Formats: sequence, structure tokens, C-alpha cells
Amino acid sequence: MVVAVSVKARVASPCLLTGWSGSLVYNFFLTAIRRSAEPKGRVYAHPLYYGGAPVLSGLNGSQRAFEPGAAFELRALLSDHDARLLLDSLAAEPRVEAGCVFEAVGVDIAPADGKLEEGHGMAAVDVAFYPTAFMFHGRDVLYPSPQRLAYSLAKTYRQLYGVDLKELADRAPTALELVGMRVRTGWLNIGEARKVPVFHGRARLAIYGDVGKWLSLLKLGELTGVGISRAIGLGKYRIEKVEILI
Repeated sequence: MVVAVSVKARVASPCLLTGWSGSLVYNFFLTAIRRSAEPKGRVYAHPLYYGGAPVLSGLNGSQRAFEPGAAFELRALLSDHDARLLLDSLAAEPRVEAGCVFEAVGVDIAPADGKLEEGHGMAAVDVAFYPTAFMFHGRDVLYPSPQRLAYSLAKTYRQLYGVDLKELADRAPTALELVGMRVRTGWLNIGEARKVPVFHGRARLAIYGDVGKWLSLLKLGELTGVGISRAIGLGKYRIEKVEILI
């Protein structure tokens, strides 16, 4: 079983972010969990959230500075086993040093059961992408490719729930269509002097056929991300609107 975890925290000292905030969040969860034991599952971190919005530090050289007491939300998808380790760790010591010094003040946990809904027809989905990158045989794909999106979601679903959805993903060319987009490309400093090319912006996807399954997968993707480096929060997106057309 996997769960979505949200930690409310404040920084205990000045916090300067010169690289990708998702790397810091990944480090936070890994550091806290390892104080109890080694994690058994994957960690799918999000970017750091401040005031309800993602902190896109490290994008095209951007930096963010925060004063002591600034309040944040740190999110990740974890196995339920690792979530229990996290709770034990933060109960024993709420302060975690992970690039910045965080003081945890609350934790929320919700199940992510991975249920695929049924339903056929046609739908349109508006999606806001945070820094994302796909790869195709070693080449960067810097736009919201429906095929790369489908295969990434199917791969993640198999990793989390042990169910092979390759047959569904193989139907992406006739089931998913990119009908509009407004995206930008750039580079992201993910830490340790590593920079990766990314895209970010908005896209509109049309879905035909197994609408229920595709919408379920897209909602799961909000928790896991898509594309490369999902563990450190790349590939996260927000579904802004869903229209059922048929």
C-alpha cells in the first residue's frame, strides 16, 4: 500500500535555495526516515510548497531566500511502511536538517489505492506542468508528449501496484491527443552542479476510449510525477480542469 504524505513545517534558520527545491524535499524525507530505519519503498517527492504554490528554485538559475519561521508543506508518496517510520522519527525529533533546517509541526497521511475507474467516452483535461522532462532512447523530449506521458504513468503503476498496463499505454496514439499547449523550455539545477533540460507550462489533452482509466492514471501522476527524476520532484503537474465531452 502507498500513501500520500504531507508534512507542515517551518524553517528554524535562514534558508537559501539555489537549486531545485524537490531535491531538498527528497533529502528531508530520506533523512527523517533513515533515523528510524532504511526505507523499503520508493520516495516520490514533490517540490517544496510555500503559500500553496511550488517553489521553482533552480529553474534557469533562479534562487529563493526564506526567513526563519517561514511555513512550508513538504509532500511525498511513500509506502505505508516508510510512512510509519517517518511518523516515528518526527515524533521523536521534529527537527530535520536537509539543506535547510525544518521543524515539523504536523503530518497528514491519505491512502493512494491506485483504483482504476471504469468509463468510456471522450474527455478534455487541462494540466499545469511544473519542471518536467521525458526521454526517448537517450533524447530529450521537452514537451508534454502523450505517448511519453502514457508510458511513464504505466511504468509507475506497475512499480507501485504490480499491474502491467503496457497494453493500455500502447493504445495512447489513438487514445490521447495533445490539442493545445503553452510551454517553455529551460534548464534546472537539481544539485551537485547537475543541470537538466526541462519544460514547464500548460497543456490540454483530449482522451478517447477508456476515459475512466486514463483519468485515474492522470490523478495518480499528480502524486508521483512523470518522466525522469520523479524521486526528486520532477514531472509534477496539477490537473486544473476536466471536461467530460461524451
